[in-house]
Amino acid sequence: MNINICSNALLISVFGSLSSTATAQRTSRPNIVIILADDMGHGDLSYTGSDTPTPNIDKIFEKGVRFNNFMTCNVSSPTRGGMLTGMNPLRIGQAPEVGGNLDPQLPNIGNYFQKEGYKTGLFGKWHNSESPLREKGAITVNQYGFDRFVGFYAGGIDYFSKAWTGWYHDDQQVEDEMEYSTDLISKYAIDFMTKSQTENRPYLCYVPFNAVHTPLNVTEEALKRVPASIRDKVLKMRSMHDYRVVSLDDAPPFLKFNAEKYKDETWLQKVEPLTPEEKAMLYSAVKISLDDNVGKIMDYLKGTKQLENTIVLFFCDNGGIPVIGNNTPYRGFKHTLYEGGIHSAAAMIIPKTVLPKTVQEVSNMCGFLDVFPTLSALTNAKQALPKNLDGISLLEIIKGTTKPQSDRFYYWNWRDHDVLRSDKWKLFRYARKVELYDMVNDISEKSDVSASNPEVVKQLLTQIDIECRKMGVACTHLPLPLPITNAKPSGKALVIELENSSSDNIKKQTLFLFGKEFKVLPDTYLEYDIKVESDTKLSFCYLSPLKANAAIFSNTLGVDLNGKFLQSPTSFDSNWRHIAVGLSSFAPTKFTQFGITSKFIGVGKATVYVDNIVVKNLRGETIKTIFIDTFNENAFKAKNISIGEAPVMN
Repeated sequence: MNINICSNALLISVFGSLSSTATAQRTSRPNIVIILADDMGHGDLSYTGSDTPTPNIDKIFEKGVRFNNFMTCNVSSPTRGGMLTGMNPLRIGQAPEVGGNLDPQLPNIGNYFQKEGYKTGLFGKWHNSESPLREKGAITVNQYGFDRFVGFYAGGIDYFSKAWTGWYHDDQQVEDEMEYSTDLISKYAIDFMTKSQTENRPYLCYVPFNAVHTPLNVTEEALKRVPASIRDKVLKMRSMHDYRVVSLDDAPPFLKFNAEKYKDETWLQKVEPLTPEEKAMLYSAVKISLDDNVGKIMDYLKGTKQLENTIVLFFCDNGGIPVIGNNTPYRGFKHTLYEGGIHSAAAMIIPKTVLPKTVQEVSNMCGFLDVFPTLSALTNAKQALPKNLDGISLLEIIKGTTKPQSDRFYYWNWRDHDVLRSDKWKLFRYARKVELYDMVNDISEKSDVSASNPEVVKQLLTQIDIECRKMGVACTHLPLPLPITNAKPSGKALVIELENSSSDNIKKQTLFLFGKEFKVLPDTYLEYDIKVESDTKLSFCYLSPLKANAAIFSNTLGVDLNGKFLQSPTSFDSNWRHIAVGLSSFAPTKFTQFGITSKFIGVGKATVYVDNIVVKNLRGETIKTIFIDTFNENAFKAKNISIGEAPVMN
């Protein structure tokens, strides 16, 4: 008992010392803390209806400005890249999928606030460039403008072992820091804030937790605090080790890493998959740990009186995942552009030293793109903002001195459709249809009202074209904005002999042609000339980059300049055809292989000629010449592929 009294007295003494020091050394510029949750659904907070208590995060919403219409992207990296730069991630090679490398020369909140005299730190998940562990010479987080970095580069890690792309302190990999990652992230963030205050420097502290992203690794203490209404539905509890193993079962590299790390082959043993009830329990525990650590940060700021001069923003990178995520009241999940995938709970605490008076709620559509310019305005930044940002400052809206906007748009591109969102309307554009939702009266997107609002659809189709071209997107599901041109074969061509010997079970088939690596960004497209000579009919025949040895184009992706899917019934009349097709749906990525994909209607043979294979971008630049006249014939592994004279045009 005496020990506890002494410990508490010492804690009060130290905390009081920190408080007085911070008060004495408070900077004139406000500090900035950005807390980003990972894969947390809008309804995953107790503030928004979850059964799992999140009291510390709830307080940010209770005390701060609440953004009731806050947009993100539907996957991680694009939201992070857009938040950092204020630019639509499609414009900077960070969308629509994950895996891009953010240009370190672009102004972002790190290097921008560095130049403002702020000390900058990032603690947690980066996911905007490759890990130095996996790519030699990769750009480190510090090179993007962050003075201090503790965290990881990948989309997800084991919360304890940090498998498998490395845990870093600045540019040094640390292999023996095995504590729970959520705890470490808040610990190092607080460390950084304390040192910044000691140096009398304002700071920008970006805290992108990896929670609540899978794997559902939990601490025993948090698991015990899961509400009985959730925990009691689990019929039989497993050991903590078994829950570690089973939660990693969807990520085999993690299991292999851990088996080697811990020198324990039990990591590789097959286990029964998690039941839905177990997933709900583990997910609840992960949320509890996240809330605890948000609480540590907020308690530190309050206890040292820094909250009186610190802007705190909380939001999530995208919606929750199916089965365990709660995106109430919205439709959809992560990986969809329905509101459940892109509508985040978001709030910002703004001290009275920064703004004496603010509105309590912002109903305007806003989002991740607006973070950078808003923080610049709130801190009275001396630098001008970078030109051509897609985000806007929300300062006047937060102050309540401006009317709601009515002509602002957010634009996304995702696989087989693109989307335009305003305060009032949301348009989904597919190759063969559109969907329209009234975002004022139908936030859950239950009723497609496109048929009853033809004029609105017409106006928004014009606007979505404008936004698409502004972002420079070479849509894979739409004809490219290029003139229709004729094929121009000459000299040598690839010659591919195809054959179908049975009419019993005719299937689509892909023939691997050769390997050739090229990088795909949202403005990238593929063009080539093709001629098919056949003694029987083919349903379709086209050249395609390959992913997992399969063609990337399908019956919903891959539209040529005439507005027709490459994988749709086509009449081949022995004439050359020029094909140009967008690749945005797969950006940012690298392709390394090409193949010919075809489907016969019956038994027969065909000779296919392909020429002038080039990868370009919408700015007219050639990214990669794949084949024009010359090619290393040793690259062909199949006897039915050769180089021959290109037949003359008919």
